[in-house]
Amino acid sequence: MLFDMVLASKEDILIVEDSPAISMLLKNYFEKLGYTNIHACNTGHSAIIVFKELVDEMKNPIVFLDFMLPDMDAHSILTQILEIQPNARVVLETATEKDDEGIKELIRLGVYQYIEKPIRFENLKSIMNTIENEQSFFEKDSDKTGSNIQEKNSSKIIEHLDFLLKSSSQISIGLMEQVLGVSSEFFSSYLEKLEKDGKIISLGDKKEIACNRCDSVKITQIFYCPSCKGSNFKLGKLLEHYDCGNISEEKTYENDLCPNCGKEIKALGVDYRVLQNHYICNDCKDFFPDLSTDYLCLKCENKFKLEDARWKISKSFKVLNIS
Repeated sequence: MLFDMVLASKEDILIVEDSPAISMLLKNYFEKLGYTNIHACNTGHSAIIVFKELVDEMKNPIVFLDFMLPDMDAHSILTQILEIQPNARVVLETATEKDDEGIKELIRLGVYQYIEKPIRFENLKSIMNTIENEQSFFEKDSDKTGSNIQEKNSSKIIEHLDFLLKSSSQISIGLMEQVLGVSSEFFSSYLEKLEKDGKIISLGDKKEIACNRCDSVKITQIFYCPSCKGSNFKLGKLLEHYDCGNISEEKTYENDLCPNCGKEIKALGVDYRVLQNHYICNDCKDFFPDLSTDYLCLKCENKFKLEDARWKISKSFKVLNIS
């Protein structure tokens, strides 16, 4: 049956979606799965507030994040969520193709899973099953530290490794060790089998950024406004009016009139030009083609700049097909 999944413990769910229809669809589905603590927000600003409140209550909500909200994009929201909770599980929902560079960037930054719109219940159920399987794995082993970690049942290590590979396109030995909490000697023979079966391909050595405090390669980037250092930004289109030099968002040119001088703009390239893909800060209202960035360690929560990073080298693989 579609709704036959039973979870041992129900975590909070935060739906960040500006479409009331999709938000209600998700809420109804999660209720049928047995979830009761479901929160819904239709703006990025309100979502950040609710997420922080839940984390302050020692909760770890599963976030379903729309790609574009009225006040900010997923890039900005994800950055702020990861600053609050580096291990946050954020599921990106969008009609944009997974091969889109913007989507790839969000996945690299730390998006936990990706679901396409229109949302299909079987895909949604698969994601929730994956989350539950991972949660169960860590709960069973949460009391094991030090040498006891290396005594984990080998089948559980392989089970979690499969999950890790399924959610990756490329992955290094260093990251596998970091996530699984064991040395590669515990799964190297399994990787050799996968490579022999044509399910993964060796890409040779990969140099990765590592935390300058704990050496972890579980790293994500945190982006912010170069002017005010805030993370409340959105991606937008700007128009520059040649006559008066005004540069502002396209939507401020109501009825094709410049918001600064009131003159009508008529011909592109003559009266005005378009500045595509500029970031607009919702706090200081400044705009810029590129964001400033720091790195955040998902293990010890240390923030550092690229020039302060350590580097680690380990073998990497391209994942082709893990069934």
